[in-house]
Amino acid sequence: MRPVFLFFLSLGLTVCTMASAADYDLPSIGQPADTVMSPAEEDRIGRQVVSQLLKNGAILDDPELSAYLRSVGTRLALQTRSQPDDFEFFLINSQQVNAFALPGGYIGMNAGLIMESETESEMAGVMAHEIAHVTQRHIARQIQATQGMSIATAAAMLLAIIAGGGNPAVVQAAITMGISGMGQQQINFTRAHELEADRLGIRTLAGAGYNPNGMGSFFEKMERRSRLYGNQLPEILLTHPISTTRIAEARSRARDYGSGNMQESDRYRLMRARARVLSSSQPTDSLAYYQGQRNGDQAHPADDYGYALALSRVGRSEAARDILANLTEKTGTAHPHFALALAQTQFETGEDDAALATLDQLRREYSSYRPVILAYGKALLRTNQPAETRAFLLDQSSMLNRDPHLHQLLARAADEMDQPEEAYYQEAEAHRLRGEYGAAIFKLRSALELPDLSSQAESRIQAALSRFRQQCDRLWSESECRKRIEGVVGRRDW
Repeated sequence: MRPVFLFFLSLGLTVCTMASAADYDLPSIGQPADTVMSPAEEDRIGRQVVSQLLKNGAILDDPELSAYLRSVGTRLALQTRSQPDDFEFFLINSQQVNAFALPGGYIGMNAGLIMESETESEMAGVMAHEIAHVTQRHIARQIQATQGMSIATAAAMLLAIIAGGGNPAVVQAAITMGISGMGQQQINFTRAHELEADRLGIRTLAGAGYNPNGMGSFFEKMERRSRLYGNQLPEILLTHPISTTRIAEARSRARDYGSGNMQESDRYRLMRARARVLSSSQPTDSLAYYQGQRNGDQAHPADDYGYALALSRVGRSEAARDILANLTEKTGTAHPHFALALAQTQFETGEDDAALATLDQLRREYSSYRPVILAYGKALLRTNQPAETRAFLLDQSSMLNRDPHLHQLLARAADEMDQPEEAYYQEAEAHRLRGEYGAAIFKLRSALELPDLSSQAESRIQAALSRFRQQCDRLWSESECRKRIEGVVGRRDW
């Protein structure tokens, strides 16, 4: 189902939020779009889709990769009139080459796209393109141009495709419902969106200090590859049709900005290696790939890093530890990724004290870096320090209201401290942050059934129940929310 799903998202429903046309001599598009779909409606649909992607396991929820995508996305977003918090970037657990944007500023990047890129500017060029779809509100403009597709119809198509799961008949019916009435005018309108996103994206790319040729060079690479694929085109060529004219225009516009002072992160190659290993369904494939890379004439520390990650995945933790220890010794904590992976392999080889020491040093230098915070919290739990875990995590105020991983760790700490009410509450918060309201309310109901529950704890849980119900109703609808919750809780008195 996934290729069809992402194809339709990108082709027919490619995104929206705040307009930023004035700075780029682009048409003013705010008013017509606002009459069709409000930003609140866009966000609601986008969160529904992301919730289902998480539920279906389509998102690769890795803290280091997520933080990296967020850093690149923030750097690009700062060159627009939108704010970084207007966007959410996530990695799709697929080695197909594709990227897409959802209503509300939710932007998905396939692991395969990062692997296919050769520079950070190429990867960032695709992200800048998707960001432009958002800032230019292309979904609302597409609906407005279609003259007959309402916001309700658009939402129904997305949700029908998701609800179809692996049923081809349901997926095909949803797609047919959406595109059967589209003629040449709508196809041309979509092509215009792609060219507009190219123009705006290249300017964003250059303004952020990336090579403005990144977008054009990636398009050119995909066009060359398409000659080899025959009828089996990669997803990105289905969702983002490429022509020689489009490539030439991208190259021409890039020349307008010159090379400038380009800066690419040295984390790029490390995260490309991490995406390759973690997204592989066959760990031995990644192992063989990096064995070949390390035997070449141009081996890079990222190849050693990828090889160590692959070794760890196939159970050869001691060999992985030795490679990572060498990398960490050479670079110190300049690369937190080496030390994070080293600590993981130290735990795998039973060196718990050494792993905790590695992470303790790391968190002193990267006190606000989310992957380090989560890794250190896990380490405290693993070394039987639940009270210290709880105190450390509760001190992370910037993460408390938005990170489900943190609440999962808090739940484990509470469980080990024999505080079941707190464990249920934190588990419920973790589910809520993922949009899993049925599971969240089930945990709260379980907490209410605990014996000897204090009146203060009961009031806290009842308040959370009321808050979760309201949020669930706003995200879906009262009837849909009730259906989803009853499907988990199994009763009507929730």
